[in-house]
Amino acid sequence: MSQRSYVVYAALILFAGTIFFMWWRSSRDRWSAPAAKEPAALIVVTNAEYPPFSFIDESDRVVGFDIDVVREVAKRMGKELDLIDRPFDALIAELQTGRAQLAAAGMTPTPERAMLVLFTKPYFGGDPLVIVTRKSDMPVANVEGLQGNRVVVNEGFTADYYMSAVPGVEVTRLATVSDAFLALKSGRADAFVSARSAVKPFFKIHGKDDYNVVPIAATEEQYALVVSRKHADLLPRVQEALDGMAADGTLDALKAKWMPQDD
Repeated sequence: MSQRSYVVYAALILFAGTIFFMWWRSSRDRWSAPAAKEPAALIVVTNAEYPPFSFIDESDRVVGFDIDVVREVAKRMGKELDLIDRPFDALIAELQTGRAQLAAAGMTPTPERAMLVLFTKPYFGGDPLVIVTRKSDMPVANVEGLQGNRVVVNEGFTADYYMSAVPGVEVTRLATVSDAFLALKSGRADAFVSARSAVKPFFKIHGKDDYNVVPIAATEEQYALVVSRKHADLLPRVQEALDGMAADGTLDALKAKWMPQDD
């Protein structure tokens, strides 16, 4: 072997050795890098305008049935609770970006929503939609009786989707239950369609003597916690906590606290 060939050969070996060393060092660092630490808090987004599921009390705290549920879920997962209040129509967007891990806001699973987020099994059901009208007007017996009328709903909730599919109805979307009752009372709407559980807190405070309330057949809502697809690993752990709460009576106790049967 000539001296020139030897130099070229040695250079090639040195180059290959350098490349191998760099790859090994990079791989070693990657393999030995510590796993990302899981956040200590469960980041939950809600809409605090939907009593009794989520609302702001006299002490300016976000409280409600869903809030107690998700607080207990966080506790059983060994986490603190980081609660964020957003408009209802922004909740799924917060989950899609991954800024929030869960949503707890009286949300009903639908096929359209399930394409964007993940749902636990429903933990609350038997909540029909109802038609609320003024007592001074004739009661509306069914959805067909709403045709030609002005109907107010809360934007983004199940009643909104339901009434949007009913022909011949002028639908107005408002943010809160209180706004909807104000529109009904002032004559800006002929009826308010909502979940029965959502109108109960209003009636508890203001009474229901001035209103007709008629359930809509075959419209029972179910509510679930919502998990971001960017945090899909949380779903089985959240479901495990909910299953435990159902088994030991915690869910029933929270339902009795926030939605007693006698109101």
